[in-house]
Formats: sequence, C-alpha cells, structure tokens
Amino acid sequence: MLLHDRLAIVTGAGSATGIGRATARRFATEGARVALLDLAETDPEAAARDIGPEHAGYVCDVRDLAAC
Repeated sequence: MLLHDRLAIVTGAGSATGIGRATARRFATEGARVALLDLAETDPEAAARDIGPEHAGYVCDVRDLAAC
C-alpha cells in the first residue's frame, strides 16, 4: 500500500460525483486515513462514512481561514 499509515486531507470531497471524493476513495484504497473537507451542503461527514469508519468528514470553507 503506497500510503499506509499516512493522513491525507482532501478538499472538495463531499460531492458524490466530484473528483475530490474519487481522490479520497483512492487514497483510502492505498492505505491512507482521509480527512474529507467540504461545504455543509455536500455533507462531508456522510462522504467519509461512505468510504469507511476510519475516515473523517469536516464541514469547512477553505476560503475562510477562521472557518477551518
């Protein structure tokens, strides 16, 4: 596994059809624990649960430093 014992942070990962979710899923497949960040309306927590229990989703607007 290429990313075994690594932590990956993926922004824009909440959308079910976006490249962020696909990237997060691939990183997880390669052994990383993944933090999925996205806006509330995309539900990053559900996206993380969909990938697996060891991953976490966070509502965050990365354009706003205080929000992160």
